Amino acid sequence: MPDDDRDALSWEGDDADETLVTGEPERTSGARTAAGEAAHATTVLAGPAQRTRAIAGALFLVVAIAWAVGWVLVMLQNPAQQQTILGLAMYQLGELLAVLAPIGWWLAARRLAAQPVPWWIAGVAVTAPWPLVVGVLA
Repeated sequence: MPDDDRDALSWEGDDADETLVTGEPERTSGARTAAGEAAHATTVLAGPAQRTRAIAGALFLVVAIAWAVGWVLVMLQNPAQQQTILGLAMYQLGELLAVLAPIGWWLAARRLAAQPVPWWIAGVAVTAPWPLVVGVLA
């Protein structure tokens, strides 16, 4: 019995145990090259689609940054006057969220959607600084 306890506390001899599951498949040099070639072929096949998505992503990121700057301009042109400190804090929180919303929308669509371009288009309409776009501010 004491021998079993000592064996349980050491790693000695575990590399020869065929029943031990490590979670990593054993690879040979031939399998590595075949896997590398398959990954390269997949990358080459998806190249034009990935480039188009990257260009669209960059374009919509620029638009999202422009919308965030637009919200800052709206806030500078329309200063808030609140009677309570709580009202002022809530108004400023809303302003902060308005500035962060376009970039947050872009990031969420990029990370969560399988096809982010339609979501980016929707984000352009939803997060636009409408007071600035429509010209409501005087």
